[in-house]
Amino acid sequence: MTPTDTPPEAAPPAQAPAAPPGARPAPPGDAAMAAMPASARYAALAARRIGAHFEALDQGGWLFRISRSGRSFLSGCGAVASYPVNGASAHSIARDKAHAKTALAAAGLPAIPGRLFFARPGWEALRPPASAPADALAWAETLGWPVFCKPNQGARGDFAERIAGPEALADYITRLAPHHDGFLVERVMAGDELRVTVLDGRPRYALRKAAPALAGDGRRSLRALLDAANADLAAQGISPWPAAALGGGDPGAVPAAGARVPLLGRRNASAAGGAEALEVPGAGPAADLAAAAAAALGLRLAAVDLFAAPDGTLTIIELNANPGMETLERMGRIDIPVTLWAEMLEEALGG
Repeated sequence: MTPTDTPPEAAPPAQAPAAPPGARPAPPGDAAMAAMPASARYAALAARRIGAHFEALDQGGWLFRISRSGRSFLSGCGAVASYPVNGASAHSIARDKAHAKTALAAAGLPAIPGRLFFARPGWEALRPPASAPADALAWAETLGWPVFCKPNQGARGDFAERIAGPEALADYITRLAPHHDGFLVERVMAGDELRVTVLDGRPRYALRKAAPALAGDGRRSLRALLDAANADLAAQGISPWPAAALGGGDPGAVPAAGARVPLLGRRNASAAGGAEALEVPGAGPAADLAAAAAAALGLRLAAVDLFAAPDGTLTIIELNANPGMETLERMGRIDIPVTLWAEMLEEALGG
């Protein structure tokens, strides 16, 4: 944009007095805080609670410093290991889903059967025993169709899809290759999906995830509803739902107003998933397995996703070392992430 001159009759805008040299920037106001990524917002609120200073180092709050009484540390959002209690190695292993499976298996913990493949020919040589795209078909045949595929280092449900057969797998690899290097092919599991978040071996909250669904309005077809849902995902930089997510339903059918049409595949909140229940669990199989999984990877704070089969058998889906907690905020429980952050800040700053 080209700057314009101030009209002669207009008074120049008032300028805020310059801060003295060495002065700290003022903490963000409520409006600026609301525009920050969720983790930064919770950290800022926690800093306010414990009397620490929160300073956004960029315009969006993606990188920030928290300080108190001469001690400080940097943190941030996105690919940064946001939570100060998690080490860089443990965070990196959790981000690499294949490595995480290996660590869980070494600890004797149940995880979804799956293998790592590369979406581009020749890349498998970089990381034996990862396999080439052509080998993914043979593994999928061994597991039995359908299978579940997801990027090895993906997040927010991006390209996490249920794959019905060989042609769908070939199409998936073609679509994935420009965006992600490696991907997992896993067995499809049946049952409820749970998320248990632990800190230092203690479960702090648990969510039962709800499957994403299209909401009928009595006017638009399933195809039009899916297109609208995919437009929302595109605005967030997340891959679209494939037509196969309709589970064989007629794309031209018009659901009645208020009807819910479940989508098959990912249940991430960022991909229109939700939570059906929130609880603070005590000791129990899910809480114990989540704590053991976090310990196996060396994580002090982790969100552990589990499948609970109809017979009660629990299987680890994956671990998230940078769990987003916006679902709690939407449920009116922002106090939970803020309290977690306050506890971590007290430790990091010598509380």
